[in-house]
Amino acid sequence: MDTFELPAWWDYAATFLYALVGARFAILRGYDVIGVYVLAFVAGGGGGLLRDMLLQSGPPVVLRDPVYVTVAWAAATAGLLLHRLLPRIQKFIDIVDAVSIGLYAVVGAQKSLLLGFSPLTAIFVGTLNAVGGGIIRDIIVRNEPDIFRPGTYYAVAVVAGVFVFVGLNYFTPLDADTSALFSVAVTVNIRALALRYGWKTRRLG
Repeated sequence: MDTFELPAWWDYAATFLYALVGARFAILRGYDVIGVYVLAFVAGGGGGLLRDMLLQSGPPVVLRDPVYVTVAWAAATAGLLLHRLLPRIQKFIDIVDAVSIGLYAVVGAQKSLLLGFSPLTAIFVGTLNAVGGGIIRDIIVRNEPDIFRPGTYYAVAVVAGVFVFVGLNYFTPLDADTSALFSVAVTVNIRALALRYGWKTRRLG
């Protein structure tokens, strides 16, 4: 099977962004410095940590590569210094976040396929890779995970994109890079349209 390789610089940049959002979350909740650094690391590397633990493909990369911890703690430091400015660049953060979750979903899904797991398992792992950091963060602070509650399409955008990637990569002759491009485009467009037009999931019952 052809493979899609996420550029290392993007992986680190996305980790920084996720960690920065985690740091801001901790600051807004009134946590101390330790809490900010812990939540920054959890938010930045939690998705990859869950993915590697589920796939049992060796020690999690976020623990093996010290760059991830360094990037997450750099984001925590930036969050402590600049958190009041973050709302001003929220649109930029939303764009980068949409691309990042699309890419992370692709990476998680492909790792599953390469290890011989089924397409449905690949979709699950890819989705978890993209949103896992937020889930762990919310569990640590005893919140219901955001993705389980009604809100603008987030997990929906991820699932749609990773479904496209797995379908194209598993059932068609398209190469992995092209499949990934279509997948990320689907995720970004659904997320962008949801933010623009207020598309939201609805409460059942």
